Amino acid sequence: MNRVLIVEDNRDLAENLAEILGELDVRPLIAKDGAEALRLSAEPVDLALVDVRLPGDMSGLTLLRALRERSPDIAVVLMTGNADLASAIEAVQEGAFAYVLKPFDLGQLLGICERALAQTRLRQEREALAQALSESEALYRGVVDSVEALIVGIDREHRIRFCNRFALTLWGGDESYPAGPPFPEVCGAPEEAEEMAEDLDRALAGETLRDRQFTFVTKAGERRIVRWTFTGLDADDGIAATDETVLAVGLDVTLQVELRRRSAEAEALAAVGTLTAGLAHEIRNPLNAASLQLQVLRRRARRLTDAERLLAPVDIVRKELSRLSVMLDEFLGFARPDRLEAKVLSLRELLDDVVALERLECEEAGVQIDATGDPQLTARGDRSRLQQVLVNLVRNAVEAMRDNGGGHITLGVEDEGDLLRVRVRDDGPGPPEDAGEVFRPFFTTKAAGTGLGLAIVDKIVRMHGGQVSLHARPAGGASAEFTLPRRRSLYPGTDEEEEE
Repeated sequence: MNRVLIVEDNRDLAENLAEILGELDVRPLIAKDGAEALRLSAEPVDLALVDVRLPGDMSGLTLLRALRERSPDIAVVLMTGNADLASAIEAVQEGAFAYVLKPFDLGQLLGICERALAQTRLRQEREALAQALSESEALYRGVVDSVEALIVGIDREHRIRFCNRFALTLWGGDESYPAGPPFPEVCGAPEEAEEMAEDLDRALAGETLRDRQFTFVTKAGERRIVRWTFTGLDADDGIAATDETVLAVGLDVTLQVELRRRSAEAEALAAVGTLTAGLAHEIRNPLNAASLQLQVLRRRARRLTDAERLLAPVDIVRKELSRLSVMLDEFLGFARPDRLEAKVLSLRELLDDVVALERLECEEAGVQIDATGDPQLTARGDRSRLQQVLVNLVRNAVEAMRDNGGGHITLGVEDEGDLLRVRVRDDGPGPPEDAGEVFRPFFTTKAAGTGLGLAIVDKIVRMHGGQVSLHARPAGGASAEFTLPRRRSLYPGTDEEEEE
């Protein structure tokens, strides 16, 4: 029920007005002066009928201003028996709904009050709707910002119009999305920008494109795999737009793609392991037999006068058989599920041992090698396997520098809190452009390589709970590095007895 305040010092007139207004189904309140009116309006009042001349220090116009400050939606009707132009103008300027003269025409007064109450209700409904809309927008914005998906609005020129906070996080932004460049240049790898632009045009034409996978390059240069859905929208869909807009929703599937790749790799390795178990014995026997026969042939050839000419091809065949045996060892080492014998070890001592082991080969290639790092840094791991990792990385660096007149290799270990990072740095020609592929099985840049050496490195490091990478150094050369957790359960099948 609406509350109506009647401010009139004539009690009889005030009560008559209250009785008349009862026809409008309202609750009338009567005040004799401004002070009492302010006390009664402590609770919301919808309509006030105020006499211009009131007893005390507060006039009707002064009370009008006080009532509107307290309740901006209130409708105020001023009543006077001595109207003049100046007071009427002032009443309008102060926001009075109406200005009526005494004595009243009751029908006219009721009509004015009814319209005033209707206007108040409309204002209240409008404010309630605005508040509900604001709360709804805040709710949906919160949902959009909290969901772990990229939500981006793109206009006909392929420029970003809005985006959520998750997208900003991947961009590396804070409070604003990238402005200026088109969406394919901001969110896609350069080689995929043209294809993404074609998809946006198709979405603008009315198509909905799903499962469109593109590479997302973050501000930090990290490449993420994002699976997009592009949907064309227009103003009729509730988007505040003057032209068509594409709603792009993307899911970061980098981890899922990597897990699928590893799963496929594991399945392939399982098949290779089964095949290897059956073939290893059959391959080693003829290799051993051929090697023994070559040794016998070499002994017999030495008795002949033309021994040197006959021994040369024998040595070539013997070296090739030896290379086949090494390749078989690499193949077996990669395919079979080895166990780790984890013990506490000093990484600096391990680096020094590898330097001593490889120094002669490095000197023959014109390469200097040394090690740095805190001797107190220790980790849990299989010493022989980690030595195999370091030897493989060092020999790859030596081969890269052999044809470039030599160089320098530095082995080092750094403390990074929960992780220890072991580095093998060289000043050679640098890694290949597809450095991210070198740790995958059977990938090689060598004419006679198996492509398993670095894959074995990756396998051993992952069994230790770490990660391996290869990248170019800013000053030139390459840096191969891997991490080791200080304390973490190793790969299943690991012997983890603590050493005191």
